[in-house]
Amino acid sequence: MRGASPLLVTAALGGALLMAGCRRSSPTAAPPAPPPRPALGAVSVEDLSPPADRAGLDDAAIESDLRRQLAATGMFGAAPAGDGGAPLIANARVAFTAETVEAGAKGEARAQVRVRLETRPSDAPGAIDFDVEGQGVEPYSVAGKKAAPRPKPSVAALVLRIARDLIDGVATRRRLQEGSPAAVHAALAADGGELREEAIRIIGERQLRDEVPTLLKLLSDPDETVRDAALGALIAMRERRAVRELTESRSLRDRREMRKIIEAISILGGQEADEYLSFIAATHDDDEIRAAAAAARTRLQRRAAEAGTATR
Repeated sequence: MRGASPLLVTAALGGALLMAGCRRSSPTAAPPAPPPRPALGAVSVEDLSPPADRAGLDDAAIESDLRRQLAATGMFGAAPAGDGGAPLIANARVAFTAETVEAGAKGEARAQVRVRLETRPSDAPGAIDFDVEGQGVEPYSVAGKKAAPRPKPSVAALVLRIARDLIDGVATRRRLQEGSPAAVHAALAADGGELREEAIRIIGERQLRDEVPTLLKLLSDPDETVRDAALGALIAMRERRAVRELTESRSLRDRREMRKIIEAISILGGQEADEYLSFIAATHDDDEIRAAAAAARTRLQRRAAEAGTATR
């Protein structure tokens, strides 16, 4: 998260059936109904600041504001029954610490916020559970001896801003998880950031194979986090085209990268993976890398044997 100034602080197919010389529309299955959304239950607020730093914040006002923020995300609905017949209720807990610190002519308002939401029953369809935290700093100038007094930044406003950003982030990611492939593609095509990484993860989870060419290109992205996310998605889809991309794009001299891709290639499997691991195990100039490649090749071959398939 970025600071407050700055803050550090988601169709059914129609068809026709030709019968007895007449064209009739075949019945189409309705798309599965989305799981019910839990009702928003209690929203509790707890100030964990040391007693000397507590500024007498109005917890009831913070609770009311955050309740409105959560309700506006669209993540919650009426109180449906869970699988066991119990109402599906999501309770939120917000804990924070806040303080102001001054040194000379400079001061800072600081806050750290944690937002947790748990649904009961937790295993019911549509249950929402998350636990996120962030922190923010807002600098200000301390009045000099001759200057007029200046009010300090509102610590309550800082706490609320951080909490709102956390909630907005969760809601955006959830909308992306539930969104159309086009929405996921749009997030993938964005400039970067956590939402793009979430889109990459969702592609692997939902097996959106139209995005494989883009993921293959991202294996050479300058951002290691993006590279790793793309590799994870390709592994989730068991996409063996990633093997060639990895072997051609990664330097054999980069021990850290080599250790990372050796296991990935062994999981993806196939003849090309087997041949590459054999080559590395026999020729690499680092004893540790050679041993890792040999062990990974053994795992690849064992998995292939257990599955009753050839490495090719």
